[in-house]
This record gives sequence, structure tokens and C-alpha cells, in this order.
Amino acid sequence: MRTQRLKRQEAFEGFAFVLPAIVLLVVFGFIPIILAGWISLYDFPLLNPARREFIGAGNYLRALQDRTVQRAFVNTIYYALWQMPMQTILGLFLALLVQRPLRGIGIFRTVYYLPVVISMVVASVLWRVMLDSQNGLINAFLVTFGISRQPLLTSPWQALPSLAVMLSWKWVGFSMLIFLAGLQGIPSEIYEAAAIDGATALKRFWYVTLPLLRRPALYVLVANTVNALKLFTPIYIITQGGPQDSTLVMIYYIFREAFRFNRLGYGAAVAVLFTIFLIALAVFQLRVLRSEAE
Repeated sequence: MRTQRLKRQEAFEGFAFVLPAIVLLVVFGFIPIILAGWISLYDFPLLNPARREFIGAGNYLRALQDRTVQRAFVNTIYYALWQMPMQTILGLFLALLVQRPLRGIGIFRTVYYLPVVISMVVASVLWRVMLDSQNGLINAFLVTFGISRQPLLTSPWQALPSLAVMLSWKWVGFSMLIFLAGLQGIPSEIYEAAAIDGATALKRFWYVTLPLLRRPALYVLVANTVNALKLFTPIYIITQGGPQDSTLVMIYYIFREAFRFNRLGYGAAVAVLFTIFLIALAVFQLRVLRSEAE
């Protein structure tokens, strides 16, 4: 009896600890998704909800045929292909730099992680100034080395890669922290045994470090991919989807349709389709990469 009481008490305490997270997930996750699914079935004017009209799958059919949606989707994937590898590789590199318990190494870890805690709005304003095509710090740096000024945010070809650099700077500390935890979990005896067997530093990294970092790398890759595909704030503050819709990404397009053009039902339909894509992509990554990690 006493053992059963202890088990019930432990189960109750465990549930009490996770209950706030469950409540937040339901209130800010599941309920909005359900409401979006309901709204997406209507021609739903945001400023006059009483005039909503049920149209079934009409919004979804329109979204699947909308060339602007297709452009926003391609831009989103293109941005993710820039930002996700850049942030992941740089995060691993920084983790390797700061893993040794040297004197003062905590200062460098803090400096590298500091951009993560900076407000996205503040970071966006800062980088908008830095990336200015005329007086920005980036172009001043390029001119110092004899490189001509670049249009950056005013170029349809350079705008998204420029934002990818900015977001990699902003979130690389997160990737570094996860990789650092993985590196510190690798027993030093394994490296010592590899060194005794004559493995060079490069071989120890390739045959010891990378295989044992597969689980942290899985988490980093999935998190970085989803975060890259949810790009919004820098677009809203810096480019507004321009120039020539070159930075028009899915989340900003959904926001524009729903809250600027007063087409809440259509925006909700696009949001539901994009959510389904994100879930499918995350499941695919977890299945493929987890099998490799195991």
C-alpha cells in the first residue's frame, strides 16, 4: 500500500510540474489551430465578422492555385536553405572553440550567446542600419578591403541571404549551447584511447566527435529548420516583403492577407496548409535523422 501511495504521489507531482506547459500548449497551440481551421472555411472579413460566409474548401483551393503563395513558399525554403546550414555549422564551430575549461572561457560563451537574449525587434533595427546600402557598417567594412558597395537589402538577389546572415548571428548561440552540452557529455577516455591508437585531431573529430553528436545535431537541425521557416519579425521591420517580393515569406504573407487586406479566412487557410507542411517536415526529419542517430 505504501509503495502504491508513493507511486501515486510521484505521478501527481510529475503531472503538477508539466501542467503549466500543457495549459500553455493547449491555450496558445491547439486552440488557435482549431480556430484557424474553423475560420478557414469561411469568407471571413476581419473588420466585419458578422458578414462571414461559409465557402468550405474554397480558400484552400484558391491558396493552392495562388502564384503569390507559391512565390512566398519558394522564398521561405530558399531562406531556410541559407540560414539553417549556416547557423548549424557555425554553432558547432563555436562549441568546439569554447568547450575546453580554460580560464575566462565563460566570458566568450556569454558573448556568443548574448545575441539570443536580445529582442528580435532590437536586433532587426540594428541590422537594418548595418545593412544599409549607403551608410551601413557592412558596406563600410567592404570598402575598407577594396570591395565595391553592395545593394544588400535593396537587391532582390541579396536581401534574403543578408537576412540569413543576420538570423544566424541572432540564433547561433542557441546551436552552440546544444552542441556544447553534447561535447561535454562525451567521455574524455574515448579521445584518449583514440589518441593512443594514433588518431589525429581531424580523425578524432570525424570518427569520435561527430558520431557521438548525432542526437544533439538532430535536435539542432529540426529546431533550426522550423525557426527558419517561421521567419517574420525581420521581414516586418526591415523589408516588408520587398524588394519585388523577394523577401515575401509565408508567415508575413499570412499576416498581410489576414490583417492588412482584411481576408482573415483566406489567411487562416494558408496558415493551416503551412502548419501541415511544417509538421510533416518535422516528422520526416525526426524519422530519417533519428534512424541515423541510432
